[in-house]
Amino acid sequence: MLRIRNGALARGARILYRDVNLLAAPGERVGLVGANGCGKSSLFSAVLGELALENGDLDAPRAERIAHLAQDIESEEPSALAYVLGGHAPLAQARAALAAAERAGDDLELAHAHAQLAEIDAGAIAAQARTVLHGLGFAPGAADAPVESFSGGWRNRLALARTLLRPADLLLLDEPTNHLDLDSVLWLEAWLRRQPATVLIISHDREFLDRCVETIWHVDGETIRRYAGNYTSFEAAQAERLRQQDALARSTARTAAHLQRFVDRFRAQATKARQAQSRMKMLERLVQVEPARAAREWRFTFPEPEKVPDHLVTAADLHLGYGGHAILRDVKLRIEAGDRIGVLGVNGAGKSTLIKAIAGTLAPKAGTLQRASATKIGYFAQHQLDQLDGDDSPLVQLRRIAPEAREQELRDFLGVFRFSGEMATAPVGRMSGGEKARCALALLAWQRPNLLVLDEPTNHLDMETREALTMALSAFDGALLLVSHDRHLLRAAADRLWLVRDNALSQFDGDLDEYAALVLADRREQRRAEESAADAAADSGSSPATGRRDERRIRAQERERLAQAQRPIRKRLEAVERTLHARTEELRALDETLADPAIYSGTAGHDVPELLKQRAQIAAAIEALEAEWLAGQEELERIA
Repeated sequence: MLRIRNGALARGARILYRDVNLLAAPGERVGLVGANGCGKSSLFSAVLGELALENGDLDAPRAERIAHLAQDIESEEPSALAYVLGGHAPLAQARAALAAAERAGDDLELAHAHAQLAEIDAGAIAAQARTVLHGLGFAPGAADAPVESFSGGWRNRLALARTLLRPADLLLLDEPTNHLDLDSVLWLEAWLRRQPATVLIISHDREFLDRCVETIWHVDGETIRRYAGNYTSFEAAQAERLRQQDALARSTARTAAHLQRFVDRFRAQATKARQAQSRMKMLERLVQVEPARAAREWRFTFPEPEKVPDHLVTAADLHLGYGGHAILRDVKLRIEAGDRIGVLGVNGAGKSTLIKAIAGTLAPKAGTLQRASATKIGYFAQHQLDQLDGDDSPLVQLRRIAPEAREQELRDFLGVFRFSGEMATAPVGRMSGGEKARCALALLAWQRPNLLVLDEPTNHLDMETREALTMALSAFDGALLLVSHDRHLLRAAADRLWLVRDNALSQFDGDLDEYAALVLADRREQRRAEESAADAAADSGSSPATGRRDERRIRAQERERLAQAQRPIRKRLEAVERTLHARTEELRALDETLADPAIYSGTAGHDVPELLKQRAQIAAAIEALEAEWLAGQEELERIA
């Protein structure tokens, strides 16, 4: 559980938010959204104890029961599997105790350590770690490879695997889908829906949020507002709230203008002085409501290609791979003017290999691949940001591409991509990942390609830039070949799907939901095959009682015993939660009534002191219900 009461948080002299009151119940999955720099990551720092609140209270689980995704990993572990297992604190402690007992030669402590490892089921934890690694796209043999052998993107996946394996009551995930392929995102969604901890997710992937969270916390205007439902529900509720705020602002302004006119007209008349004085007091008490300021949507476009030939790329009997290893065989493809193609496939199937070959950065091992003489490819690689010159500015890098263009023309073009003034001349190396991605898109757009080949272009992009890219691709006049884990982008920009599977390329006739079902069915089938093999191996041993099947039966019996003990408490807590929700809605409705300036004029028929008294009673009832709910949760924890 996570609760914030009257919380205020600052970074330096800047107040991020104040008077925040939020509650995330056990098992609740919350999406934390807001503009870049609004304080989302700072809230994570506060929950982790790295940043103190300026005011208020923050109740969170103990530090050892919070799992969070590290942005940079440093490891001295000999293998990827050992690094991931290091995130499981009870296992790490038991292994440390075993190592200490072995060094000391203490037989009693050695026996205790072995008993502890047996109690926490070290073998099952190791198997779970391999399952997590496989779900995040690691090949079976990768678990034993050293951490240092993995690139930055794969190290981020290792950090995510370590976080997911850690036993926790609160899970904090900051952009967990960055560097993941679509199949790994699908696996992560399924995993998050099954696990019991409270989850707080920062993400710019709207479809991932739609499928993973049931509550949105929106950081905006020095506060954090709670919205029930997923991201799509939040967008609708946010639009309605802004509409109501504008309506209230107009109503308040009309009321204030009416009162001011009365005061100005009758203030000097003795017979009307008392009424004028009354209106002046009402005017002072009138709460001024600011109209909602609609954020100006940022948009850019890819310039119209100079020429788009009918046939851009064709290939036949194509074999692609590295060294002596063939990844794709007998590939036949055709990309024509107006084609908008999304490329699907599990991690390692060969999507990036295919993209590189079409873009011309990988030579085919066999077969033919032809590009029309007028084909002009704009290629955004998965690691495109690493290819930018960190010491040079966007302006210098664009001038390198267009040496004949006037500087003002280059500056105007960069301004469309939000590089104006000093930003246009600042070194790219000092910029954020999102700013670097915008710079790469600007350099690509200047060249006016007629075929865009994009491999995971949304990594590091915030929600606003993703939406701008989606709109730009939808309006692009050339052809498009897209690999992305962002399903919103794929749905909006692609109208055909290719599937890379079993060393071959084929047309996929279903949609993204059918592809997701295919991926999850494949994983279930693979898991059943692995469990059958493990059961067969265990049953062939000398002691059937120690087989995995018996272990699972014993664990199931223990889970049933705990469930029976917890069932009446959970029922009581469900009733408390329903009552708490109802009282919270009463409080919200009452606050809306109290925010209406009309009730203070005396003409609306409301008894303001009575309304304030009711509000105090409801607030006290909510506090008592929350205390009862917390006591019930502590009772559940004692039983567990």
